[in-house]
Amino acid sequence: MITFQALGATVAYDAIPALTNVSCVFDGSGIYVITGPTGAGKTTLLRMLYADILPTSGDVLIDGFSTRTMRAKQIRVVRRGMGIVQQNAQLIADRTAYDNVILPLAARGMSKVEANKRCLEVLADLNVSYIRHKLGSQLSGGERHLVALARALVTRPSVIIADEPTGTLDPATTQMVASALRAQAEAGNMVIVSTHSESLLAALPTANRVVVEDGTVA
Repeated sequence: MITFQALGATVAYDAIPALTNVSCVFDGSGIYVITGPTGAGKTTLLRMLYADILPTSGDVLIDGFSTRTMRAKQIRVVRRGMGIVQQNAQLIADRTAYDNVILPLAARGMSKVEANKRCLEVLADLNVSYIRHKLGSQLSGGERHLVALARALVTRPSVIIADEPTGTLDPATTQMVASALRAQAEAGNMVIVSTHSESLLAALPTANRVVVEDGTVA
């Protein structure tokens, strides 16, 4: 369970409150879709979910523990249970798509055989096996998003956090991503997605909606 308690956050570089008095709960498995206009604070909210940003007021509780008081080691442990897709994908430009996806498995000390098997499976599930030998710098925007999603899913996390995962994808590919996210929820995982995509919203009709407007949850 992740709980936001009357939290506020200020964007440090310009002192503009990005979130003000936000309270909401992400409880158990299922899909949560965060919507709202550009600049409303959706990305800031997502970054708080994995303690990339700490609140300047209020609190973020992850399974009852405040991110304010977590040590760096505790935050690393929390993030190991999460699959995170950032808005700009953040792939390693001079490594192949395959290398980018397998990296978190190697970091966990998984055997090469098992890591290779799991990496190829998730690439196939997202229909991007054909680009596995392309460098990150050679991928299109849509391909980057799919590879970033594959990297997030390959560790089989219990929480998936995705910021605009289909922002540059065509409707058919958006449907495929929606199917992958639904499968994660059906497997008992928590999926939290920020999106502007009407196609993705339509493909997730039963998702819990969280609407962010002017820095607060409407």
